[in-house]
Amino acid sequence: MSSLSNALRIGTAGLQFSQVGLGTVSHNLVNTNTEGYSRQQVQSSAVVNNGFGAGVALNNIQRITDRFLNLRMLAATSDSAQADIKKSYLDTIEGAVTNSSGQGSIETIVGNMFKAMNALTNDPGSSSLKRNVVQQGELTAQTLRDIDADLAQVATDTDNAITAELNTVNQLLVDIHRLNKEIAAQNLGVANGANTNDFRDKRDLKVSQLAQRFGIQVTENTSSGGVRISTESGRKLVDEASYVVLKRTVGTPYKAIGAQNTQVDGTLSATILDIDTAELTTGKIKGLTEVRDTLVPNLKAQFAEFTTQLRTTINTLHSQGSSYPPLRTLTSGNTAGLPNTTTDLFTNLSGSLANASFNVSVVNSNGDVVLSTTTSSPITLPATGPFTLDNLATLINNNVTVGNGALGAGGVTGIATLDTNGNPILQIQAANSNQRVVLSNVSGDALGILGMNNFFTGTTPATLQVKSALSNDPNQLAIARMNSNGSLSSSNTQNIVPLAQLSDTTISFGAAGGLGAQTDTAVGYLGQVISNLAVTLNAGKDRAIFTDGLKNQLAELTSSVSGVNINEELSQMLIYQNSFQASSRIITVVSQLLEELANTIR
Repeated sequence: MSSLSNALRIGTAGLQFSQVGLGTVSHNLVNTNTEGYSRQQVQSSAVVNNGFGAGVALNNIQRITDRFLNLRMLAATSDSAQADIKKSYLDTIEGAVTNSSGQGSIETIVGNMFKAMNALTNDPGSSSLKRNVVQQGELTAQTLRDIDADLAQVATDTDNAITAELNTVNQLLVDIHRLNKEIAAQNLGVANGANTNDFRDKRDLKVSQLAQRFGIQVTENTSSGGVRISTESGRKLVDEASYVVLKRTVGTPYKAIGAQNTQVDGTLSATILDIDTAELTTGKIKGLTEVRDTLVPNLKAQFAEFTTQLRTTINTLHSQGSSYPPLRTLTSGNTAGLPNTTTDLFTNLSGSLANASFNVSVVNSNGDVVLSTTTSSPITLPATGPFTLDNLATLINNNVTVGNGALGAGGVTGIATLDTNGNPILQIQAANSNQRVVLSNVSGDALGILGMNNFFTGTTPATLQVKSALSNDPNQLAIARMNSNGSLSSSNTQNIVPLAQLSDTTISFGAAGGLGAQTDTAVGYLGQVISNLAVTLNAGKDRAIFTDGLKNQLAELTSSVSGVNINEELSQMLIYQNSFQASSRIITVVSQLLEELANTIR
């Protein structure tokens, strides 16, 4: 009787176990395409009672994963996300730099400006060619302004993207914390945590999404099943007890990232802990900060250096010359940054003014000399400062050859005053409205340092533009230089020729944005900038390809371990089906035998 009872218990246990197995297989099959789902497998052991077999016992329903492989997958996910986001912004930057104006690369545009100057050397009296030079200069300035604005926009976009990513991270941390608590609760109620598998899958999916944003460290509490996640530097993000809320905090030029821990009552701690992005090595947020804090500033610095040197070089040459016909009034363009007209020029302007001298001629509309310092003594600055715009104006006015103050009438007037924007300027003006002023350096470069006849205004890529008076009247282009007797002729091309030759003239560029100091032509320097960007872009593409390939390879390995294979599951279904039928048969046979035994006893 006990033997038949034991057989009945064995059959019943087998029936129940087969039902669990069929349910597990079914669960696997219907979740074949569920993102993050890990295959589950029934684990069993034989039951022994007093040395005799007593059936089968369900140990647990095991989630098939490889912890080491999962950790590698998290790292690969972080690396891939960083490389992909960086590459996408590199593509944007390349487009901004190489075709910001919509009319070709900055190299081509600057080259065209010099070509226009070269064409003018063959016909210096052509108004249309002068206008073309000015227009090409305007296009150069506009392109540099566009590049600067586009780069600034990229930095702003990446900063806004960081904020958006932090919002996503905050929701992920809330979800992971909630799943931690659910898994812990289930583990307290069910032996071996057999029914926490789906919760763990959901949590792993959230952790993977978190790894896209940050490089993370993940440790599991083997007792409760909860996980603790921290940044690479060890800053806690979430554990079983609490989680942090990430927010933007005070910072320059961009807001920093801070973490506030949640307290038991759900409120935030008053302490905000900084997350130093410089300590991050991987993840989407690291990629965004690399673009914002390194790539964009480096390029902006390189274009700023180019703009400074191009502006200074062209303005220096342009200020040595004169238009034909010349102008009545010439105004300094490099003194706008001075606090006032009484500021020392020697210490506040770039370049050496010590003992610098220049000639001043008063000519008629045909360029014929009326008065000129070429026949006597030029305007000569002292060897040391302080020396101000007021002093220079007085020095000009008191010049015995051309100074209006010394002559009492005629000649030129030096005026130290403020422009309409309140900026200090020096004006050298013919006292007679029918006469004109021509200037020429004798020693040093006082005219270039003061910017007495600039081509460009503005000091940065964002502010660079052709002088408005020149844009309005291209005939003010300084194509000529003062003759040795102080006059000016219509066929004189002594200034436009060296301007045109700048296309082949080497310029000294300082170190900027990771690009070393060098001597090169203007177009050559731009070529270096573009080439370095191309190298960075190609490296970014290669990095993205490599990290994506590694992540995909690991995903395939992970799928081979944790993914659902339909053929395998169908085979298991047949096994459990046959087992179920066999167990049912045992119960049927035992039931029949028990019935016969009962009839025999009666």
